[in-house]
Amino acid sequence: MNHSNTSVILGFYAHPKTSLQATMLVRSLRQFGGGLANMPVWIFIREKTGFTPSQRNVLESLDVQFFHFHIDEDMYRLPFAAKAVAAAEAEKLAEVRNNILAWHDRTGLICHAPWAFQLPEDISFGFRPTDIANIGAPFGQPLPPFWETICDTFNLTAEQLPAITTVIDQVMLHLYINAGLLVVKPENKILNRWAENLRKSYALPEFKRFYQEDQRYAIFMHQAALTAAVVQQTSPEERVILPDDYLFSVDNFFDYPEEIRPQKLDDIVTGRFHEFFSLDDWEKMIHASPELIGWFWSELAAGPYWPI
Repeated sequence: MNHSNTSVILGFYAHPKTSLQATMLVRSLRQFGGGLANMPVWIFIREKTGFTPSQRNVLESLDVQFFHFHIDEDMYRLPFAAKAVAAAEAEKLAEVRNNILAWHDRTGLICHAPWAFQLPEDISFGFRPTDIANIGAPFGQPLPPFWETICDTFNLTAEQLPAITTVIDQVMLHLYINAGLLVVKPENKILNRWAENLRKSYALPEFKRFYQEDQRYAIFMHQAALTAAVVQQTSPEERVILPDDYLFSVDNFFDYPEEIRPQKLDDIVTGRFHEFFSLDDWEKMIHASPELIGWFWSELAAGPYWPI
């Protein structure tokens, strides 16, 4: 197969306190990304913020480009809203350059060339299901009030939210997109619709009442707005679920069903960390080669993974 490493851009949102996270993600791509190791990397930072000169030098040595974006202060307070707004800006730039955009959480790792980022001609959107059911709407049952409100707000129906199975707890839900990895053809403007949906809805009284009842609704409002955007901007035939070894949840290594759990972490293509490196016994939470464990320790020598 003739692969090209010029058609995809890897992008993510970061801020100065997360420089080690950003560095680990980019360095893993450059070291382990094989035929895609040299793909362009864009880092989006909120305006009026920036990395220190030393942080920036490290990242620039890995051949990244930095971009700033604006988000209103009120919206910034909503969990993960900045990620959506940054994604929209990245999508606009990628459209100008006629590139596919792979938008990945910065708390990530790449262990092999992510060839699935190169979407087929007839596919506009690649994604992963959510790891667990959480606030998702169980399939085959009436929509819960929150999802009824999502559908009413964005002029959707339950029939437009087809069945999907969560990765770890294997629950069948109505469509519920994992915002940790989104591969888009920018001309479809999925990420711009995501930011627009969130901007128009996050402060509405009908959603604030859900936030007050259960904080999870505020935390995952961004994924509900994203799910709506995907339905608004694409048909089911234009979407593809990326393989199970993409956006692997490293913290949950032993929680995965055996049939999709890798023999060792080295076998995944891309992964994502949650609280992983804040745990004293993180090495015991995975099966991994001594080489990969050593690589983690060498990266962590630069400072704490999670900001203090």
